Amino acid sequence: MTEFALVVPVLLILIMGVLDGALLMFSVGTARYAAAEGSRVAATLGNVSNTDSQVVTTIRQTVGSTQLFTVEEIDIYKLNQQANGTLTVAPGTINSYNLDGTPIGSTPWPSSSRDVKNGESDFLGVTIYYRYNWKTGLFLFAGPLDLNQSFAIRLEPQTY
Repeated sequence: MTEFALVVPVLLILIMGVLDGALLMFSVGTARYAAAEGSRVAATLGNVSNTDSQVVTTIRQTVGSTQLFTVEEIDIYKLNQQANGTLTVAPGTINSYNLDGTPIGSTPWPSSSRDVKNGESDFLGVTIYYRYNWKTGLFLFAGPLDLNQSFAIRLEPQTY
């Protein structure tokens, strides 16, 4: 009986830690999938006037079914390809949105200005900033985690 009393607290802490870790990994995977789906929608629509709202709607539908984390901000931005093939964010092209689709500040890179010509198409990035709150209470001392997931894609050519 004494052994049981010594082992149960350790076992419960282990189980709660595994549960919280699994929920965190599920949240990371969901955010990664949402960023990928949003960028695919943007690549398909190209320079259609409501591209950004469709991207945010896709992300909202993907993460809306889970209550594991809260989306703080969604950024849609232009990427420049460097000579060595790496992609960097083009200065002054970040459109930021809340999860409900309202813009945060101005939208300096309107979707109608995106280049979708064959061989010249722009690269686009989508980043989701989100907050994960621990569920079991085991890691409350650490506070919530502020995380982000990004996905980059080339816009599909609309004109040849």
